[in-house]
Amino acid sequence: MSSTAVDPAILHVVGDVGRPERAYEIPTDTRHIPGNDGLLTGLASLRGWMKRGHAHLQTQAKEHGPIYRGQVGTDRFVFVSDPKLAGEVLRNGDKAWSTALGWLVQFGGITDGPMDSPVTLDFGPHRDVRKLLQPAFKAEALESYVNAAVPLFESAVAQWLEQGEVAFKAHVRDLFARVSAKVFMGVDDPVEGARLDRAMSDYWAGGLALSKREWLSPTWRRARRAYRHLFEHFRGQVDERRASDSPDLFSRLCRTNNSVDWLDDDALVRMFLAVMSAAFDTTSAGVTSMAYLLAAHPEWQARLRTEARHVTTEPIRYDEIKKLELHDLVWKETLRYYPVAPSIPRQALRDVTLGGYHIPAGTVVGVVLSAALRDPSCWTEPDRFDPERFGAERSEGKKSHGAYMPFGAGAHACVGAQLSALEAKAFWHTLLGKARFKLARPYPARHEFKPLGSVSGKVELIVEAV
Repeated sequence: MSSTAVDPAILHVVGDVGRPERAYEIPTDTRHIPGNDGLLTGLASLRGWMKRGHAHLQTQAKEHGPIYRGQVGTDRFVFVSDPKLAGEVLRNGDKAWSTALGWLVQFGGITDGPMDSPVTLDFGPHRDVRKLLQPAFKAEALESYVNAAVPLFESAVAQWLEQGEVAFKAHVRDLFARVSAKVFMGVDDPVEGARLDRAMSDYWAGGLALSKREWLSPTWRRARRAYRHLFEHFRGQVDERRASDSPDLFSRLCRTNNSVDWLDDDALVRMFLAVMSAAFDTTSAGVTSMAYLLAAHPEWQARLRTEARHVTTEPIRYDEIKKLELHDLVWKETLRYYPVAPSIPRQALRDVTLGGYHIPAGTVVGVVLSAALRDPSCWTEPDRFDPERFGAERSEGKKSHGAYMPFGAGAHACVGAQLSALEAKAFWHTLLGKARFKLARPYPARHEFKPLGSVSGKVELIVEAV
């Protein structure tokens, strides 16, 4: 990245913008942009995100326009809710936006050293990491991950059928904690899965901490402690994993880390933890929302069950998941209707004009995915659950480059999005081939971010064999 393309003040503070040494947190003057900020606004907005989810973000966008000034907790942003502008920022064709610095404003300091993750690296270092990760997400690797997950899905479904009911949100989170432990670490142990679950929960909660001082914020203290524990746990296993032939993701990365000079074993562990944390909660959050929607729309549950039974093998094989076209439509619509990611941060590397507004260098911009996913210019009846909008005849998600970006876009699109979709569809094929379900106590759900997005409530289900 040429230094002439980056504001000198930013370079002075962060060093290499491809692999920043620290966050750039010098406030910029954005008073010319409509909206509100300040601590009271930040606290109210944080509550709105947690209690009303995408509805809160839609209200903000309608009130202030496609670009507006806001605050969440103690962090100030300029939010972008227009799909076209959102796509422009995330694809970053003019290299005006830093992904790394945007994330460091929220999570910087949670580690004792650099973060070295796919989202806290840019340009050359980010390309190095993507190249390193590619073998771990090729077809052969993905097949091994799905094969590891399906037996756990079958065991869980059998238990739910025996009990006749399940508090789905809690139990599916436990289930995917075990899946993550097996896929990412090669460990099939409920205790280890539960330990991973607690550590990841504490880590993610750090993003909502009102202070980044351990003595002042118990949330930040727990997040730091969780990260230290995870790092020490995995750092001690690198040599053993490198010598193994285990198919789990961590072992694969340890064996292939021989082509990036700057990425030593400490950095490798930091990168693995980032990949695992990004993939861990997202799938269970989306699957939980899909359970509520299928319970609320039994006609779609029946259609998916019919499709599941037309897939010939049991358990499902990796190469057959692509046949689950209706499962794919409902998964995509679930991520649109109840988005997992609230917004994606970027920081302006130089003065930028966006949507007619001057964005000073150093401004942190939040790309509001939720607003774009309900934008009426892109979606027919956007507040209606309608999976067929993603079918070949309508293809509404392709109307605008920024309309459908549930896991980001551009070079920093989530590397684990394909694995998440594969696991989700394999899970639903397993469940719907054996069971039907309904809400134990029907309720009008809302969307909420805590910090990832999901349907509200426990999603308690009555489950019966078919």
